Amino acid sequence: MSRKLSDWEKELSEAPLGIVSFNERTMRKIKERVSVPATRKSRFQPVFAGAMVVLLLASGWLMRDSLSGLLAGKESGETARIDAWDQEDVVLKVQYFDRASFMNEFGLPFVVRHPNAQIEVPPYPESTEPEAYKQWLLQYEPDLLQIPLFLIDALSEEGLIQPLDAWAKRDGFELADFHAPIIRTIREAGNGELYGLTPHFETYALYYNKSLFERFGVAPPEDRMTWSETLELAARFNGQGQSGQPIYGLTTAWGMSPFDLIQNVGEADGLRLTDADLNPTIDSASWRSVWDKVTRGYRDGWIFDGVWPSSEPNGHISTTELYKADPFLTGHAAMTFRSSFYRQDVFSAADQIGFQDEWGIVTQPVSSDRSDIASELSIATVYAINAKSPNKDAAWSMLRFMNGPEHAQSERSRKGSSLSSRLPASQEDSATGEGVFYKLNVDSASVLRYEESMYRPPNPSFIQSVRAAGDEAARGAIKGNYSSEQAVSQLQQRTEELAIAARAEMAARKEN
Repeated sequence: MSRKLSDWEKELSEAPLGIVSFNERTMRKIKERVSVPATRKSRFQPVFAGAMVVLLLASGWLMRDSLSGLLAGKESGETARIDAWDQEDVVLKVQYFDRASFMNEFGLPFVVRHPNAQIEVPPYPESTEPEAYKQWLLQYEPDLLQIPLFLIDALSEEGLIQPLDAWAKRDGFELADFHAPIIRTIREAGNGELYGLTPHFETYALYYNKSLFERFGVAPPEDRMTWSETLELAARFNGQGQSGQPIYGLTTAWGMSPFDLIQNVGEADGLRLTDADLNPTIDSASWRSVWDKVTRGYRDGWIFDGVWPSSEPNGHISTTELYKADPFLTGHAAMTFRSSFYRQDVFSAADQIGFQDEWGIVTQPVSSDRSDIASELSIATVYAINAKSPNKDAAWSMLRFMNGPEHAQSERSRKGSSLSSRLPASQEDSATGEGVFYKLNVDSASVLRYEESMYRPPNPSFIQSVRAAGDEAARGAIKGNYSSEQAVSQLQQRTEELAIAARAEMAARKEN
């Protein structure tokens, strides 16, 4: 039985020979390389790979450029560059979720430039625990690795991944062209040495409806506002409405609960629910102030707390239905606190549901003490080179391409939802431009702790229980069942009880 061709393979089969100076023999070799059957992948740990697949697909990660764009869209206008390694056939093993996705995103344009390269994707690792991952690495011997930040330390200590600084300097690969906090955070993961690169990152921002601010005579938000200033601004829309519907001062992401927003606001100012020993630190004047402001916003109605659409029986929710239920995209919210992915949704809503209001983006709210630090930034994965690979030069070429200016420009031309780690070629300063996402710095140590907690959550049952208790306390305060001060006291007491149980559980595990 013949294998069904994917869209990009069909385009390649139909492409005119001779395009961008490729001859028939070269084109035939490219076709052979990109049509190799995909390797069957094993089942993998949902906490690691499942969440990442959802994140990357939801963010518009997959490449949809036409083949002609891939072949002819080189920024320099040059034909395919042949590196020294590219004189003979090379099989490049790449760790990725599946081969089809990798070919769509990176593999096809790379093979077009390097016809002697063949891409293989081994079965995905079942665990990111260092010892289990090392066993997988020894078994499948990939040339290019896709790893979480926290693995860099363990792998570099044993010399399993290749340091990149010397190579970047040798080849004129300018690290200064990248968003500095990204490179600095990856360096910190490697104790000062650069062991990997990432093409993308995610951060948050405050989107605002310019039309609503003008209509109601309210000054729009500015970069580097604190959460207190943001909430005060949102409260200016209390009681406002149009067309018989309320106007909200602030909305948050689908699925973000009032307690989630409380945590975001508090953590931006350096507050934590517990210390390192799980002792609760909730019942403080600072936390009480946060609880009072946020719960009052929900109770008075200027923070949106409405119902989002439920999924259909097949578990699917159309983007159109989500857009129609989103107060910001229907012109009924002045501001929304969302990830960088949301920028693509705002552009799409214009076509799908006719959103025509003027809008803009300012930086996410910051701490008054550290107004240049973003509290919300994520580096999902880093790509590193296997130090024991026989194809390190080819892997380095792939890594440079994945993080190069052409791929970044391709994504930017589509207004893709993924943010490139590369700085924009021109720092566009338009209200809706992506430049706002590059304005703030980060606390690299905090980013590293956060990313590790996503893959290796400490005391997950304790965290889930505290969140449930926090949701209950926040809802009670919003409904007026008790004051925000009582809610904080109640959560402090409940967290103390949960911490005692969690410590006992940890002690029992150690004994066993």
